[in-house]
Amino acid sequence: MQSLETARFGTVRFEEHEVIEFPAGLPGFENEHRFLLIEAAESVPLKFLQSVTTASLSFVCAPVSLVAARYEMVLPRGDRELLGMPTEGIAAGLSLEWLAILCFARPEEPTANLLGPVVIRRDVGLGVQSIRENARYSARQPLFSGTQEQAICS
Repeated sequence: MQSLETARFGTVRFEEHEVIEFPAGLPGFENEHRFLLIEAAESVPLKFLQSVTTASLSFVCAPVSLVAARYEMVLPRGDRELLGMPTEGIAAGLSLEWLAILCFARPEEPTANLLGPVVIRRDVGLGVQSIRENARYSARQPLFSGTQEQAICS
């Protein structure tokens, strides 16, 4: 068992099979490839993407479906390849976890990144931040906008 001293959670103990590898890193954090997905009971439904190599780096996430109930969960070919999926079609029995990284730059107006959701395939320990090519979704979708419609990125 390994351990990591984090800023947010204190000492976190984990097994190597719990690490999620992001082959391409994350935009802005291209050198960060190894993360843990931490689910604290007191924070449900929020989850935390904690870097294994940089103890101070942690992202607060929420299931995309909670932020945008009608979110179009489609992966481009390159992202499917990074997740070890067939490049086309549906893979039977495959389960993906779609998460939006949350931003609290203005705590009274938190936002979610729907333009680049994090997609995790836990069965093989792989993840990708899938950047959308169209402007249908926003990188700063208000969490409490009072509407279920998607904001257009400006």
